[in-house]
Amino acid sequence: MSLYPAAVNTVPVAGGALDDPKPDVLLNVYKEVCSSHHAIDEFRAKLLGILPIASLAGILVVGKEPLILQTTGKHLIGFASFFAAAFTVALFLFEIRGILRCHFLIQRGAELEKALKVRGQFCVCSDQHERASESVSEAIFNAKVAASAIYSLVFSAWLFLALRFTFDFALIGCGLTATAVGGVLAVGVYYLMTQAIAA
Repeated sequence: MSLYPAAVNTVPVAGGALDDPKPDVLLNVYKEVCSSHHAIDEFRAKLLGILPIASLAGILVVGKEPLILQTTGKHLIGFASFFAAAFTVALFLFEIRGILRCHFLIQRGAELEKALKVRGQFCVCSDQHERASESVSEAIFNAKVAASAIYSLVFSAWLFLALRFTFDFALIGCGLTATAVGGVLAVGVYYLMTQAIAA
């Protein structure tokens, strides 16, 4: 099923409000928007849960099996770790794409709820976004913070291994460098997303 339901674009929009007064048409479009939003949100949640577990398993296998180090060599493991770090960044970009699509669907869903004269999940999401600048809890406990934290932590872990096995840096140096780069990635992406995204 397409993440952008075709039915959404068939409803005329003027000045940000839906003009078609037919309740059955609006309700059908609303159902499609809800379905698409839930599908994207569910996929994002699964990816956020699977990625750290899979990465942790891979890191533990590399670190606890001397045979792997002997047969593959440190530099090959370092290259694989760089690849895993880059792959994590790519997944992070895909996550941002999902957040952007959720933001679009939240906006359209809120318009539909206003047209249907109901206060549903999309109006609640929009209200939370508006209150984020005034409420510390709304600004901290949201999907953007979770995504930034999880992806940056996984990226930092793989970067740590990459620096350790490729350049033989000291543990402290690897840890500080990986943490600093991961922190900059998390804060930078969160700052960009939080400007306009209500997901």
